[in-house]
Amino acid sequence: MLMMLIAGISSLIAVEFHQQADEIAAGILPYIDLSAPLFLDLRCGEWNQAISQALSTKLLGKSADIREVNDGTGFDELHLENISLKSYGIETATLVQIEMNYKWQTVEHKSFFSYRSERKPLYSFSIKQISLPGYRLAKLDNYDYSPSGNGEKISGSTRFRWFEPLIATTALASIIFLLWTME
Repeated sequence: MLMMLIAGISSLIAVEFHQQADEIAAGILPYIDLSAPLFLDLRCGEWNQAISQALSTKLLGKSADIREVNDGTGFDELHLENISLKSYGIETATLVQIEMNYKWQTVEHKSFFSYRSERKPLYSFSIKQISLPGYRLAKLDNYDYSPSGNGEKISGSTRFRWFEPLIATTALASIIFLLWTME
């Protein structure tokens, strides 16, 4: 019974992970120029496989020409110089490099007397498009994704504004003064 519970929870987490990857891919898709064949180079940490699969599916749905690196080594600075587009049967292509950076976004909830701050994770994706064979940076964009729901967030304690003791003291003194002077 415990094993079934653990398996159910882990499958729910996996489904949520793939749904988020699908949302991220949908957000990145409008930034990609589909006019030339594409090479995808993702550097997204734990999201690499899920985003690659979701983005490739969405790109194929838009009839994009996606190419894979022949030797399977991926892209690095040294390997980029050795790409021969003629071996792929094309004259020009676009290398799309997507890099993820993990940040925290601070959100403040304010009221008149107090405030509370909350930190939420923010995934920032840098999208570079490099024209091949000239290795010219054609386009540079940024896409930020903040997961919805109550996933990972850190809430701070409620803090009072600096003037609250002054207002409370003034209000109390006013009430005492009114009661004292009332006949």
